Amino acid sequence: MKSILERMETEIIEKKSLFLNYMIPVRNSDQAKEEYLKVKNEHADANHHCYAYVLGVNQETQKSFDAGEPNRTAGFPMLEVLLKNDLTDILTVTVRYYGGIKLGAGGLVRAYSKSVSEALKNARFAFLTVYDLVEVIVPFDLIGAVEHFIRSDYELINTEYNKNVHYFVEIEQEKTKKFAKWVQEQTSGKGTTKTVKTFSRYK
Repeated sequence: MKSILERMETEIIEKKSLFLNYMIPVRNSDQAKEEYLKVKNEHADANHHCYAYVLGVNQETQKSFDAGEPNRTAGFPMLEVLLKNDLTDILTVTVRYYGGIKLGAGGLVRAYSKSVSEALKNARFAFLTVYDLVEVIVPFDLIGAVEHFIRSDYELINTEYNKNVHYFVEIEQEKTKKFAKWVQEQTSGKGTTKTVKTFSRYK
């Protein structure tokens, strides 16, 4: 999954109607609603303020709004473009200033879809990556076998000392099993690893 790095604005004209599109990175539904209202207030004189947003690692939250256009001719086709491009944590708002020529249902679907597609052509993307926070526990006499490697190749978040040494390391989830195997090999089975939490962020 991916999102955009920064807010974007683009415009297209279809049969004298002006379609202003806003692409905005968001992290939750409250932020999406807040950003939508900002755009709507900025263009209070427009005829329609349609939107779609997608949230979550697996695009689990999806919403669209036609804002007075015929059912499923605006927000829904905008949403489909986001989904087809594997986008998440993103809000798209298209503001329409009516130009006096009716587009018909098919024309509206094409126009609103195009407003999103054209914006994405110039977007800078960030990719959603899943991480594990892994706790590595090793006896004091094995510090030399693991610490240099951890500090050199991974993001060491914290180190705690009691009867053993506890390293807390951020690792891309797809590399966690390989890392755990490496710890076992370097410590002859005396070192252990466990996943404290899993989270995601863009990189």
